[in-house]
Amino acid sequence: MASSKPIPCGPCIEGKSFKVYGIKSLASVVEKTKIEKSKESVEKEINSILQLLGKIVNDKSQNIKRGEQEYESIKEFIVKIRNEIDKHLTHLEKKICNEADTILNEEKSKARDLITEIEGKQKNLKKMQDQLHTVIPHASKLQSFLGIHQIEQQVHQCQRYIDDLEKDDRAKEFTIKMEENNEVEKIIKNLGSLGELTVVKTDMDLKTETSVRREAQVESQEQSNINNMTINIEKKIKINMKEI
Repeated sequence: MASSKPIPCGPCIEGKSFKVYGIKSLASVVEKTKIEKSKESVEKEINSILQLLGKIVNDKSQNIKRGEQEYESIKEFIVKIRNEIDKHLTHLEKKICNEADTILNEEKSKARDLITEIEGKQKNLKKMQDQLHTVIPHASKLQSFLGIHQIEQQVHQCQRYIDDLEKDDRAKEFTIKMEENNEVEKIIKNLGSLGELTVVKTDMDLKTETSVRREAQVESQEQSNINNMTINIEKKIKINMKEI
């Protein structure tokens, strides 16, 4: 009696045989693979990466602190420069002020001496004037003539004194001026900046421990082979099914 079961066609037989063979091969590889060891290897790699990331976070945190310290150092450096400049300017200020004080005292002394002399001349002229109004009118003509002549000579002397004052340095008006040092302005313009700021980049060590990486690479290769076998089996089964 003939069997009622359909006879499978060639492609079906071929597809099933390949599927069975592939699964058996995959099962054989999985059987040989030490799952626990693979798990430990992956966990080691995770811990290694976590350790590396933790190190990066710690290093960058320390980097921020160093940056803040460097910023404070820059501020201290600027303060130091300012103090040095202020100290030098204070020295120059004292020097120029001392010179100005000396010059002023000299000119004041000359002016006061001149004032004293002139005040003496003024007193003498007033005495002469009094003599003209008091003594001369009550004297004889001869005495009056001689008295007036004497006073006239003294007046002429005062006039000569006034004429000589035109050549006297003491009678000249003095003005204390300071000729600015153009080099100061040039230095300020040419200075431009107290310094140039730059950022220096240093590469970080982003490698995990060598032993862990090698162990993970070797053991993960087996898992990669399993994944590749699984993908290939699925692809070929799909192709065979389409042909059916």
